[in-house]
Amino acid sequence: MLFSPRRCLRPISGRIHNLILSSFLSSTIANKFLKEFWITCSLYGFQDSLLFQPNEPDTSRTVVMSPDSMGLPFETVTIETPDNEKLHGYLIKQQHRYSEKDTMIFFHGNAGNIGHRLQNAQILYRSCDINILLFDYRGYGKSTGTPSEMGLYTDAQAVYDFVRKREDLNQEKIFLFGRSLGGAVAFHLASELGQMNSVPPLSCVMVENTFTSIPEMAKRLFQVFVLDYVPNWCYKNVFSSLSKIRHIKVPVLFLSGGQDELVPTIMMQKLFEECKSQKKYFHNFPDGMHNTTWLASDYSQIIRKFLIDCNNERSRHSSSSDHKGIDIQNFLQQDS
Repeated sequence: MLFSPRRCLRPISGRIHNLILSSFLSSTIANKFLKEFWITCSLYGFQDSLLFQPNEPDTSRTVVMSPDSMGLPFETVTIETPDNEKLHGYLIKQQHRYSEKDTMIFFHGNAGNIGHRLQNAQILYRSCDINILLFDYRGYGKSTGTPSEMGLYTDAQAVYDFVRKREDLNQEKIFLFGRSLGGAVAFHLASELGQMNSVPPLSCVMVENTFTSIPEMAKRLFQVFVLDYVPNWCYKNVFSSLSKIRHIKVPVLFLSGGQDELVPTIMMQKLFEECKSQKKYFHNFPDGMHNTTWLASDYSQIIRKFLIDCNNERSRHSSSSDHKGIDIQNFLQQDS
């Protein structure tokens, strides 16, 4: 057989081709990994600014609308936290027999200030016949400080303690309401109170369009595969509601917008399933979006009837409710 350079070079060239291709693919994968790792690191560094947006819209730190612009009677309150921050708030009380009414502690979302929630507060005030305490977290509105997960938890406890010291409010009818990020803060406070067996207990907890945790939200929003392998301790803020909701013993109302473009409805459903309260209700507003669910025509009715049911239950001193969740539609039919 004659020597054939072409025949000898053919397997060599094939191996070189495979090596180059393998190197290229490895380089591509490595670059993708490095890119996503960089994104992950950046998310940690910028997590506070991504999560907490007290300057959105632009004038949120300087202009806070007053309740009198909505025709609401109010008292401006300043609540001091254990770490010396001062929280600005409005206590909006019913004009008649306010000491007999339910009082809502309102935990708002991650942007704006309490002035942006006044229209919502006005509807609840008039439709549900309740007192409402609106307050801004540290670093929001006219409150001092800088927001952080632990800071917001400290704020929540300080506000709760403030309400508990008010002799003009019915201490048997204090309840928490949290929207979006505020839902996570409300769940944390309710969980802490549940584990301490606080007396008197909260009347109930209501949450609207809130999430299971920040890590789960990050995976959904950024869709970076590296995030699937990042442990929770690598996150600056976690807000792990899914692990805390198991400790909540009081009635819980879940208000979910079916068209929520930010927090998927399945997160609210997971929270509902994990909730161990003997009385829990889930209501879906089919057309509700993340920031507009409260505009649904039956929104206030759901809240009002839930409060009535909680008050009736408490007055009967009954604890015989089924541990399973009850559909809100059946509840409404029974209470009509």
